[in-house]
Amino acid sequence: MRKLLLPVLTVATLVGSLVVPGSTAAPTAEPGVIKPAAVRSATLGEDIKYNVYLPAGYDASDRRYPVVYLLHGRGDSMSAWTQVKSRLDELIGSGEIPPTIAIMPDAPWSSRASWYVDSAYRGTDPGRPVETAFFKDLVPQIDATYRTIADRTGRAIAGYSMGGAGALRYSLAHPDVFGAAIALSPAVYFPLPPSDSSTRDFGAFGKGKDPFVESTYLKLNWPAALKSFAATGLQSHLFLAVGDDEYKNPKPIDATHDLDFETHVVFNQAARVPTLTSEFRVVDGGHDWDVWGPTFAEGAKYIFQYLGKPPATPMQAAITGTPGEDRAGGIATDASGNIYQAVAAAGALDGQPYAGGTDVALTKYRADGSREWTRSLGTAGTERAYGVAVDADGRVVVTGYTNGDLDGAHAGNATDDAFAAQYDADGNRRWLTQFGVPGVADRSYSVAIDGTAVYVGGYTKGALGGANQGDKDVFVARLDADGKQVWLRQTGSAGEDKGMSVAVSGGAVYLAGMTAGELGTSAGGIDGFLARYSPNGDPVWTKQVGTAASDEVWGVAPDPAGGVYLTGYTAGDFAGTLSGDKDILVARADADGVLTWRDQFGTTGNDKAAAVAVDASGAVYVGGFTDGSLETPLGKFDGVLTKYSPDHARSWTRQFGTADDDAADAYAEANLYLTTTSVGTQLSGLTATDVFRTTFTTDGANKLP
Repeated sequence: MRKLLLPVLTVATLVGSLVVPGSTAAPTAEPGVIKPAAVRSATLGEDIKYNVYLPAGYDASDRRYPVVYLLHGRGDSMSAWTQVKSRLDELIGSGEIPPTIAIMPDAPWSSRASWYVDSAYRGTDPGRPVETAFFKDLVPQIDATYRTIADRTGRAIAGYSMGGAGALRYSLAHPDVFGAAIALSPAVYFPLPPSDSSTRDFGAFGKGKDPFVESTYLKLNWPAALKSFAATGLQSHLFLAVGDDEYKNPKPIDATHDLDFETHVVFNQAARVPTLTSEFRVVDGGHDWDVWGPTFAEGAKYIFQYLGKPPATPMQAAITGTPGEDRAGGIATDASGNIYQAVAAAGALDGQPYAGGTDVALTKYRADGSREWTRSLGTAGTERAYGVAVDADGRVVVTGYTNGDLDGAHAGNATDDAFAAQYDADGNRRWLTQFGVPGVADRSYSVAIDGTAVYVGGYTKGALGGANQGDKDVFVARLDADGKQVWLRQTGSAGEDKGMSVAVSGGAVYLAGMTAGELGTSAGGIDGFLARYSPNGDPVWTKQVGTAASDEVWGVAPDPAGGVYLTGYTAGDFAGTLSGDKDILVARADADGVLTWRDQFGTTGNDKAAAVAVDASGAVYVGGFTDGSLETPLGKFDGVLTKYSPDHARSWTRQFGTADDDAADAYAEANLYLTTTSVGTQLSGLTATDVFRTTFTTDGANKLP
């Protein structure tokens, strides 16, 4: 999970379940080897000794391996970390982490209390340039000696106690070298250590004859390193763990320096840096290996989600936006390859009038990417677009909601009304329809076109097409060629229900969304749903889709064979075992609502799909977002695009974006739309506070639209 404080876990929970009689024990892991070695440090004028763990099969292989550096605590030596050998063997043998090299350097300087920093102390046992030697001498020679992945994508650092403080500092101060860190019971203090702390005693943060200088400590402490890290824009990953029985400072004034408290402060501040994903564990135990052993294993599993992954795709995109907070509102393509993009614009866009709040801006781009026209639609209130569709004659419809008088017939309106507007191929508005129940919220979230019929779907909190069943009800409506309502159907449960996406397939109308009640037969918790209607609005069936956990359907697309494809997310085992917080859900339903195929995939984090489309060959494209690592992450939330072949084999997945939030906002609300063309897939979505438009070819290459 991203930046989530987890509940207290017991050591037994982290170690795993005991094997009971009659159960099958895990296969014995093939052991790696540990060897002592040394490198010559020109910086120190002496050798740096270390132990190296080489995974099973290293000598017989020519592959390159990720590498993790393991820093010991004050008073300990390089032998301390050898006790994790069996854990490394087991993690590698079970496939929970890849085969990995581990380097366990010795740190004898400053009476084995160097805190791994450069020291200017000149008293008894004078300080040494330990940090400089580590990066100038040790790391380059390790990369030259062993077949490491010699860059930050394959390099991590871990430590406990003093070593935890060192690992935290090194990962933040040198993010060009390390891409992830594990800090266990880190001996860190904010802003300064208590008066009786050993941090003050051995000269690590001293100068001249003074073993401790406050300004030196503040310069080298983690808050300064965190600030410098945030300025780099690099992505990194941090795992923190601490025991609930760590030493308790006897003086009440020093209670905030207890390591469980201090580590929580580190986590709290790390969670505020957009490019630093982090996890925090509090476990049963004290300042010892009963805590560090099992949490090292948990931390290794966490950071190796990210290390050694294929690089993500730095997005090539055209950016549209204003100085305010803008949102994507839909994308569609016509038979000539023209692209239509809707944006909720918080200012004037392309020279169009700006009425206030957010206005809807609809733009037509030619197939070569040049802009043909932009049209704005707005009031002094808020307008949001949530879908775009285009017919065979190039007439485009945009739908969403307004809390103003958009059509001139709703004077005094101050609550959300649904709207739909149609423009011809030259950008002339043909009609505008606004509808809703006075005083309550009504929103349209999707639009589909079949001939001259226009279908919109969303939700109402009132009696829009029948009695409200409770909270929000779903609706689907048909409009004619002039925007007049032909029919509207409302249905709901006692809970919250939302219609999120509408499609037409084989002449039938399909509405998909989420329900917290029973529109069909509940699978438990929140479910997705799929409902079928005839072109005349007759309900045919409604089916709920999901597991006993929470599941939602956010996108639906027609299948050339007459069914539909669904996508969204699941927090359960929908088509396999849940990977983490939420997984992307994909399924095909036939004309009777039977799921004939299903899939789910994700990371240990939050993965959701928002849109699905099918191209002329029958290939299926699913778009969404992740805060995890399907590939190497670029930012806090990245966009995700997955292609399935017509026989439902997963062809490829691309994780794409920038260092900012992409395809979702800071609250994990998806903001992504996609459409297929003859040459690939066009996507439109949120990036920071602007809107991107980008293209992926059929083989997964990203390019400017």
